[in-house]
Amino acid sequence: MHSERHEELVSLAALGLPLEDDAAEYARLLEEGCPSCEALLPELRLAASSLAATVPPRRPPASLRDELLASLSPAKRPSAASRPSASAAWVFAAAAAVLFVMIALDDARLRRQREELRAHNSDLAAAVESSRSEIARRDLRARVLESDDVRVLFLGGKGPQPNARAKVFWSERVRRGFLVAGNLAPLPADRQYQLWVFVDGKPVDTGVFDPDPSGRALFESKELAANRTAQNFAVTIEPRGGLPQPSGPIVLAGTPSG
Repeated sequence: MHSERHEELVSLAALGLPLEDDAAEYARLLEEGCPSCEALLPELRLAASSLAATVPPRRPPASLRDELLASLSPAKRPSAASRPSASAAWVFAAAAAVLFVMIALDDARLRRQREELRAHNSDLAAAVESSRSEIARRDLRARVLESDDVRVLFLGGKGPQPNARAKVFWSERVRRGFLVAGNLAPLPADRQYQLWVFVDGKPVDTGVFDPDPSGRALFESKELAANRTAQNFAVTIEPRGGLPQPSGPIVLAGTPSG
């Protein structure tokens, strides 16, 4: 299980610090397997590299050369009391390492949180868009069904699919409608069903759709241009995305019921 102790060991390894008494524990951790630790190690190494790269270079002072030359001349050896002890130097180094580990851990956590937030926001955006689309479809169906001039048009199976059936609910005032179909055969991935409205004997594209695995479909048509009256309806099989004019076999056709 991932723990703060595991993070501490991984952090030391990422910084290249000696594990000393912790070496056996770290080796056992790797042997037993810790997926979260394995994912954290490259993050900490990247964070360490990034932090090191942010330290700006400093130009040495002009007096450094003279000081170095002066240090080469005989001089009195400084007393032991004037030099920092090895233990004090180790304390400072250890404190700096701990601070660096804390910064690296925080940076790694922030990276993970940022990625999680991005994924969460993406899921929320997709859910909102799906809800908006569903609301728009329901609104269209309600407007068509509540329209005073709504008509129900029955479409029967034709050609390769004689058992297919469909109803079209159409409103001339709304200039749109929706199709409810059943017993439609599955199509290859590069094919779709396309609904046509016949105006003055000519087919007008109103969109393409795919049935569900059971062969049923609920499809909202595109808007028909103003001053055009639907006279007949048909469904054909066309290349995915549809065509300006029908080219495939007719599988559903009918006439308005008046």
